[in-house]
Amino acid sequence: MEILNQLSSQKGDKTEISNQIVAEKCIANPRLLGEIAVGFEENDKNLQSDCIEVFTLISEKKPELVVPYAENILSLLYRKESKTRWEAVHTLSFIADKVPDIICSILPVLQSLVKKDKSTIVRDYAMDTIANYAKVSAETSEKSYELLKYALALWGEKHAKQVFRGFNYVLDNCSDLKAEINLLVQPYLSANKKIVAAEAKKIVKRTNDKK
Repeated sequence: MEILNQLSSQKGDKTEISNQIVAEKCIANPRLLGEIAVGFEENDKNLQSDCIEVFTLISEKKPELVVPYAENILSLLYRKESKTRWEAVHTLSFIADKVPDIICSILPVLQSLVKKDKSTIVRDYAMDTIANYAKVSAETSEKSYELLKYALALWGEKHAKQVFRGFNYVLDNCSDLKAEINLLVQPYLSANKKIVAAEAKKIVKRTNDKK
């Protein structure tokens, strides 16, 4: 599989430039994605990380190309290498609203990552995945909302930006939660992080709207 030999770790490239080039080749010829997905099961951990990074790069631009491989990605959530985990969950965050059944099946895994993962980046992307899952319907919003509340109670301001983004998607589908979300967000109007305070202000304004 020649395409695997073009990845950063295989070429001695300490940057992601080689992976970006491979991602563009895969976008131009989506059949190559199948060869990249084979790399998920390789024993070479650097190669494994490269392969899922390529998927992340593609999912950001052409998420529909990655959707058929969603189930292949799930095993990477359990890998020891934090980079592999965060690229895996980052990829899932881009396609979460396109594969709701798969995301529903791993909600306990995402909750575990939010609770236990030592990597801040992994936790961020896990919450992004949960937030984007809320876009699909009232049902997915309700399930997402419970995990977003859990994350906010557990981490507070640290991951509030991701939580509040999810709250906005929840409100799109569940306007009956306006009052409750308003109360949850109120304490963050004076958050130390300016971005968190700004997002809290926007949500409070939205949830105070009587229309």
